[in-house]
Amino acid sequence: MSARTAAKSPRPRLSRDEVRDRLVNATTELVRDRSFYEISVAEVTERAGIERTIFYRHFDDLADLLLRAATDAIESLYDAQVELDDGREEGDLEAVRAAIEPAVRVYEAHGPVLRAVTEAGASHPEIAARGAELRRRFNELASASFVRLQGLRENPPADLAESARALNLLNEAYLRDAFGREARVSREAAVQTLTEIWAAFLDRRPQDGGDG
Repeated sequence: MSARTAAKSPRPRLSRDEVRDRLVNATTELVRDRSFYEISVAEVTERAGIERTIFYRHFDDLADLLLRAATDAIESLYDAQVELDDGREEGDLEAVRAAIEPAVRVYEAHGPVLRAVTEAGASHPEIAARGAELRRRFNELASASFVRLQGLRENPPADLAESARALNLLNEAYLRDAFGREARVSREAAVQTLTEIWAAFLDRRPQDGGDG
């Protein structure tokens, strides 16, 4: 009797966050090996152990799931960058590393989803627009940070805003390549590589001129 009762007992009701986490994790696993266009809601819900009807209580479609998961990750990264920027001192290589490391951690954890969002943006205007808005915010943050650095004021690049845009695009493309599927490099290697690139740009000391 107790065995029959146990067999008929409903499974514990999952919280909203638990359902969302299961769906995001299932999607992350699937897009690790395939593109956004090769997976379906049915596959995601089966992998997550969630009924399809429940999926649509939380998300409009797979593009909506990806966008919301990616936005959460990027928003947390933006907040971390703002906090780091407020306390950064010019010429401090460790501060540059500290600013790079959160971005690497985000891509290490969410790289497949972020790569899939880029793929989805090609055919989903809303995702493309949201991606453009996030890039604009990061570009403005980098530009504002650069303006406060004395070295960049004394020896500025040809176009500071374009320099910020180029460096952020480099970050995005490099990290998507490194962590967009199975990790291609270690976290430390990615952090070191980007730290060296950014530090080389930020070191704007005038070159000594010589007479030959």
